[in-house]
Amino acid sequence: MTSTPPETATHPPTTLHVDWDVATGRSQTTLTTHLWTAPQLRRDSPIHDKAFEALRDLRVDLARFLPWFSHPRLAVPELTPPSGDTTSWNFELLDPFVEDFMAAAEGRPVVANFATIPTWMFVTPEPVPVSDDPDEIHWDYEQGTELRDPTCTEVADYFHRLASWYIAGGFTDELGVWHESGHRYRFAYWEVLCEPDVGHRLSPETYTRLYDAVVARLAPLDPEMKFVGLSLSHVHPQPEYYWHFLDADNHADGVPIDAFSYHFYAQPEIVNPFGLTGNAPYQHWRDIFFAQADAFLDQVRHIDAVRRRLAPAAATHINELGTFPPAPMDPRPDFPAEYWVLSGSVQSYLWAKLVELGIDLVGIAEFIDYPGMNPGISLLDWETGEPNARYDALALLVRHFSPGDTLVSTAVTAAHGHPDPRVHAQGYVSTAGDRRVLLINKTASPVPVAMPADVGPCRCEQVGVTAGRQPATIDRGLAVLDAHATAVLSWPGTSGDVPLQG
Repeated sequence: MTSTPPETATHPPTTLHVDWDVATGRSQTTLTTHLWTAPQLRRDSPIHDKAFEALRDLRVDLARFLPWFSHPRLAVPELTPPSGDTTSWNFELLDPFVEDFMAAAEGRPVVANFATIPTWMFVTPEPVPVSDDPDEIHWDYEQGTELRDPTCTEVADYFHRLASWYIAGGFTDELGVWHESGHRYRFAYWEVLCEPDVGHRLSPETYTRLYDAVVARLAPLDPEMKFVGLSLSHVHPQPEYYWHFLDADNHADGVPIDAFSYHFYAQPEIVNPFGLTGNAPYQHWRDIFFAQADAFLDQVRHIDAVRRRLAPAAATHINELGTFPPAPMDPRPDFPAEYWVLSGSVQSYLWAKLVELGIDLVGIAEFIDYPGMNPGISLLDWETGEPNARYDALALLVRHFSPGDTLVSTAVTAAHGHPDPRVHAQGYVSTAGDRRVLLINKTASPVPVAMPADVGPCRCEQVGVTAGRQPATIDRGLAVLDAHATAVLSWPGTSGDVPLQG
């Protein structure tokens, strides 16, 4: 990692204004994360225990488990098609991930997304080879755009057997042989595929038929389990996916649309006047990240308008959210250490704005990655297992905020009373009456914040470039936000809800 010095500039204070008696909304947003079948999470990994301890310590609801196609031996329990007298079902490598994930959840609700369809179920020129090394990356595993069984029955049967292994104690394979697992897990949601618009480039029509087939097969396993559809990538979320999938007329009778999901990653890529792309210097990343974040929020508003028209009861899960540095798959990443704090501020800002928009779930991506596998979105150090600043920012929000919080009228003003674009601020009152303010420094310089005159001493916790993890007590006066800080001010409150205005 390289180091970038903070900007040198004068830092005039901004003034915080909070009216605790004026409610502007109520949070319904679950904040969580997801993890995939990364080699660092295998039981023989030196950071296995520390990583799962960090997951347990977050204590999040609806953590998402995502076996991913890049490591098919770890994610796909039937790597080859059945022959006349044998099948390839094998859960030896996948089971430890599931068992450790469920243990870390400690009974809290989770989301299952066994996302990878065996590639042999697609029409391909020849079989796709898989290395014997389970840790080897296979970016070319997802091939084919046409299912060899266009009725989707073969895929639905595969997922029914896989789900039965974990929900119902076992399954009967294609040859009539019973496979006993002993597992009896409960999943709050089952998400059908991940980013089907990218790997196999499924059309909205094909994906919807496949979703219906899978849901119809899995629903009897647990009548209380709900389902998540779409899981669209950030690359090209075509509006037709939402218009088609969210329209009940395009689904089989009785198939629910409980929730749908999509993703967002900001990336410091620029396009010059000649249409050529390149990577911006680090000092411009924050401007690009926050500009892309605001553009994404406009997309969210449009997508939510479609949801309200077609499927108003469906929940919205934005279950992968983060930032990429340049060359996200670079096996030798080189970006400033301050990047992690900047990324944390972007994810915190997006969470705060998505709470305002009434999004049901926000998932910060992703629990662990490593060079060659999106290192810039990792929440842990891939060598030591230690939490980084992105994890710390997530943990800070999880500790202080939850669904049911009341949002109250909040502003920050610079000189002459004008809004201060350097800082995002939002006040909340918990269901227990505790008062808290989220402050996000959107700049690379420290920003002093003048406290309201009518409040007493408060506790300040922040994750910033130079800030430590120890909280500070502010006796009125100024709170200094560190560069790119995600900060929470808290006061003891009084019980009782704040009534919503209007």
